[in-house]
Amino acid sequence: MANITDPWGHRLNHVELVYRPGERERTKKIFETLGLLVTDTGGPYLNIDIDPSSPAGYNNVVFASEVTPQQWAFEQQLQQSIASGGEMANSFGAFQANMQEVPYLSTHFGIRLSLDDMEATVARLEALDDPDLEGRLSISAQFGPGSLTPTLLQAWVKTDVFAAGLITVGQHIELQADTKA
Repeated sequence: MANITDPWGHRLNHVELVYRPGERERTKKIFETLGLLVTDTGGPYLNIDIDPSSPAGYNNVVFASEVTPQQWAFEQQLQQSIASGGEMANSFGAFQANMQEVPYLSTHFGIRLSLDDMEATVARLEALDDPDLEGRLSISAQFGPGSLTPTLLQAWVKTDVFAAGLITVGQHIELQADTKA
């Protein structure tokens, strides 16, 4: 198992996410639905291994912890401002519509899967019948071969449960697989 001091050179080490207060279990459920290995040791972080067959310890992982009280207070004020209508609501609505139309231009992180894992994950998401995740996890777009490269499949998953930034904005996760791999 690799650890934080392994001399691998330049690699993406981790992505840090924050989830809404009280949504630790929902966060775990989302990553498990995506087919990733979630380890909950009871500490402040969930450890999500990108490759469940090869847990990497501190590399190739996503960490998730509950949002700080300071960020959550700011986000609640932001949500109230959006809910009150006016320019903020219009601007946020246009931003969300743009995220839906061109998800690849939104803040996101991508996970490469085998074609079989990609198909299984998309099928799980399309068949998802979990009241706990209803309206909280969805496929926002799918692109077939030829959209970016002649063989790349992409599915964009959207959630408002956690984010690498502002939870109010939501998080896109790009799932991708190569049809020729």
